[in-house]
Amino acid sequence: MKTMKLKPGKSLVKTASLLILASSLLLSACGGGSGGTASGSGGGKDGGEPTSITIQTLNYATEFIDNTNPLWKELEKRTNTKLNITWLSPSTAEEKINVMLASGDLPEVTFVESMQNPQLQKMLKQGVFWDLTPFLKDYPNLNREELKEMWEITKVDGKNMVIPRYYPSYGGGVFPMIRKDWLDALGLETPKTLDEFYNVLKAFKEKDPNGNGQADEIPYAANPGALAYIYNIFNETQGGWKLEPDNTLSPIITSDASREAMLWIKKAYDDGLFPKDFAIMKFSQVMDTMRSAKAGVGGMSMNHAWVTGQPVKEVDPKADLMPLAYLENANGVKYTPSGSPYYGVYLIPKKVPEAKVKKILEFFDYGYSVEGNEMLTYGLEGVHYKVENGKKVATPQAAIDKTGDGNLNNMIHLVSDDMAISAVGMPDEVYQRNVEIVTERKTVKVPNPSAELYSEAYNKYYPEISKKVEDMRVMVITGKEPIEAYDQLIETIKNDPKMAEITEEMTKAYQEKYLK
Repeated sequence: MKTMKLKPGKSLVKTASLLILASSLLLSACGGGSGGTASGSGGGKDGGEPTSITIQTLNYATEFIDNTNPLWKELEKRTNTKLNITWLSPSTAEEKINVMLASGDLPEVTFVESMQNPQLQKMLKQGVFWDLTPFLKDYPNLNREELKEMWEITKVDGKNMVIPRYYPSYGGGVFPMIRKDWLDALGLETPKTLDEFYNVLKAFKEKDPNGNGQADEIPYAANPGALAYIYNIFNETQGGWKLEPDNTLSPIITSDASREAMLWIKKAYDDGLFPKDFAIMKFSQVMDTMRSAKAGVGGMSMNHAWVTGQPVKEVDPKADLMPLAYLENANGVKYTPSGSPYYGVYLIPKKVPEAKVKKILEFFDYGYSVEGNEMLTYGLEGVHYKVENGKKVATPQAAIDKTGDGNLNNMIHLVSDDMAISAVGMPDEVYQRNVEIVTERKTVKVPNPSAELYSEAYNKYYPEISKKVEDMRVMVITGKEPIEAYDQLIETIKNDPKMAEITEEMTKAYQEKYLK
């Protein structure tokens, strides 16, 4: 039987994430918390014919549910709606969203992953979507204390044009998850600095932590993209920009600190601390390597202490995956990933009549009520789970109906830290350790000055510039190009008028958003 922890009191998270949800997310603690009513203002309260709503949204589940699913039907019943949901797979979502926006053929509830999407920004300026500001006061669950920050930071020119999709600020993101059992086997302490982390990786390679007498350990299952946080550690900032003392932004892509970060990664590569196919590995291959129980470290969100930890444990029963709380750079500055308290937004096109806009908001109000929020993740008490000693214990029906397995709880996330740090079946000791680690992470405040900023020049020019730098980094790291080639490229970019235009626009956007 799978156990899901009940979380008392308020949600722990309320601070400013990107980053990345896990496949087959199965979450294991309830989104208790103050604010809103238990039953919500669901659309089923007024009776009458069900309101038909077309929705398109992201889904990380391995198998998508449809309107024959019992929980889908129950949600329709409680909200008096008829739902037509189009699920987007993460692998094709960005392309499909861009095609949809360009075509103008928008569902009544339109999901977009990033507020900085260039086409979305144009459409917002053109007035394509409803301004929801006048309506929101009538929906108590959308005004829950835990949701206030996400509503505030997603405003467009002071207006609430979007319904943000909640996600906790801490606990997500790609950051080292380490085999604690390997640390213990070698008598090593949990690394707190980059130097200590490097020494641990070396020990994993050289000292046979799995104890089988063979040099078959892979210290760090990673590809270049999984090491982006190393550049942030060296630059002491989140995202791709750093705030300078004169309140201007500088791109870290051309910084001296990023050069040092690249050389740190190159040294690790030269010492054989990554897989042989490091440069060309896909994310799925990185995760397969981790699940093989051959790797000592992988980069993942905290819930993978069990989402990935459990399959690793099936291969090696001694395995114990533990997230790191933070890593310090040579200056003693701590870094841990954190982000905005939402991931993705919903918009309602102007073609939708005002009466239906209110029905849609009623639907989301129910989804963000405590009752609705828990139902979308855990299902129905007595059907999908029962409560034993303060814990939700999943029934076999939970797996059959795919509760919590992406699907409906990807449409409206659980309002709880547990969205990022917990998983169904996670043992109490792993969960409690995650709570302690995420609590420690919250004491580490790393600036993210480029959060929520939009620049047309950035969207027009930066992807090409970034790709050139990323490709060159890989060539230098793998020894196919000398460091001089990298230096020459960076110097060219520093003198590129396009980069100057991007920097000027980003600085202006920062100053207008945060200094006025």
